[in-house]
Amino acid sequence: MRKKLFIVLIIFFAAQLLFRIYNYRSVYLTPFSASYWQYRYLHSQWVVPNSQDSIGDDGLYTYAGWRYIHGSDPTLLNAELPPFGKYMIGLSEVIFRNQNIFSLFSGLFVLGAFYLLNRFLFKDALLAFIPVVFFSCEPLFYTQLRTPLLDNLYLGLFFMVLYFFLRKQYIMSAIFFGLMAATKSAVTTFAVIIFVMLIYLFLTKQKDVFKKYVFSLFVAAGVFLLTYIVYFLHGHSLRAFLGVQKYIIVFYEKGAKGSLITPWEMILTGKWHTWWGVSLPVEGWHIGWVLLFIFTLYALYLMIKKRYTRPFLLIAIWIPVYLAFLSLIPTWPRYLLLALPFMYNLSIWTIITVMHSKYKVLRTKEAF
Repeated sequence: MRKKLFIVLIIFFAAQLLFRIYNYRSVYLTPFSASYWQYRYLHSQWVVPNSQDSIGDDGLYTYAGWRYIHGSDPTLLNAELPPFGKYMIGLSEVIFRNQNIFSLFSGLFVLGAFYLLNRFLFKDALLAFIPVVFFSCEPLFYTQLRTPLLDNLYLGLFFMVLYFFLRKQYIMSAIFFGLMAATKSAVTTFAVIIFVMLIYLFLTKQKDVFKKYVFSLFVAAGVFLLTYIVYFLHGHSLRAFLGVQKYIIVFYEKGAKGSLITPWEMILTGKWHTWWGVSLPVEGWHIGWVLLFIFTLYALYLMIKKRYTRPFLLIAIWIPVYLAFLSLIPTWPRYLLLALPFMYNLSIWTIITVMHSKYKVLRTKEAF
């Protein structure tokens, strides 16, 4: 029965994913034009104040990626974000002559890395695959397969950070950690994830690995520095580099402010009260998000009650900390991508744990 169910899930997963790719085929087949995107950028709000010909983050990353991959100083264009993800977009433009192939590969990377992490967490191939299937059907995920945003790459790298961290392969975890920080929000990425991991090590009483983990952070910082190698080749010093990082912090400090209720409101009501005063529906929201939230809360309750210390505890710590972090910054709905897959994981964990506890129908001792 399990084997048949697994086969059905694989067929469904592959069919719906291929359908998405086929549906987006036009964006993968449209040739990249450097002159077009240069024109769009030079006439956009990024250059011309109050311009009516605005471009979104995807357009900005598309142009920046092309400039970066051709040797431009990454701090002269879109300096407020680290360069690694935009280098990957530029690589897609050079190799495939299309910036959206990056988006497709990022999405496939997310799904593969999510399954790899789940195999470690669940210790069961079927249970590991179920959250992957559900998450692949999330509009918040699959709509990013058609546009060169950085969130899917960011998420995939985070899965790999967690996977190697839980396996106590801290150097490998640090390499992906450095790349993740070099993709989006460097300072906050380092701060929030280090905070969560230190809490996990403390609660699970792994004091013996503190030194190894702290040492690995220097590796992560080194990887982060390497993504700015072109910047240093342009003759800039380490002191100037630190000035760039200070500029990034100041840039976001002076920007729009977050709302304490925004992420919770998005999940529970599907409404997004933007920081510019407009209320919008969250694209892709469905009632399932409310159920995921309820299951997640119950999972937290069970873990606190049982003083749970297995690897799933790291996932349980991450969700409230990350959502609390989103309450402090101007949040876009796509930022929830770093919470939703873990809510699916905890929901499956909760269902299986309760079923095993009450009915003894599943062998989950090793994983749970």
